[in-house]
Amino acid sequence: MFINKLHEKADGLLKKGQIEEALKIYLDLLKTHQSSPDLVSDIGVAYLHKNNRELCMQYMNLAIELQPDYSFRYACRAFAYNHFKDLDAAIADYNKAIELDPDDAVAHNNLGLLLEQKGYQDEANKRFEQADRLSKAEERLFSVMDELEANNTSDNKENETSVPSETKNEDKADIKSELKKFWSSREQRREFIRFIKNGFRLK
Repeated sequence: MFINKLHEKADGLLKKGQIEEALKIYLDLLKTHQSSPDLVSDIGVAYLHKNNRELCMQYMNLAIELQPDYSFRYACRAFAYNHFKDLDAAIADYNKAIELDPDDAVAHNNLGLLLEQKGYQDEANKRFEQADRLSKAEERLFSVMDELEANNTSDNKENETSVPSETKNEDKADIKSELKKFWSSREQRREFIRFIKNGFRLK
């Protein structure tokens, strides 16, 4: 989640490969937003792309300190450990991510890949099978939610002429608030899935 437009701009720069420009904005923002785990994690990702292990891990660790019960933070650090060839630390972090969120298909899959590299094929296969089951279940859930959202949009259009605009805006705000609560962790997971599918590159 972006803390403001500058944070979003920095994310766009990083995706374009303009790492130094992105880092400058990130570090300037950090002066007034030290407690934002998303910003701190993004700085860690930027240093990962600079192949700076020390600073990457420093910010990844800080993101976990700020949000110790959020599985996504451990999955991100696991990816960083793997990038820097520390497979055992990466495995430990993926296990922690799964402990916090047993339904994280990406963490199961990535843990399977690392276990396979270590020669634990049976355990790796179990992780792959679990990831496949979770991915299929998640996609079904996304499909149902998309249908519900489409139906809700259609219903809103039909009722536009009969509902006072002030009431509609209040209803929309309530709906958006509830959807945000429901989707927040899943949206983070979707972003990570896109990151994986892009070949571990920010695009």
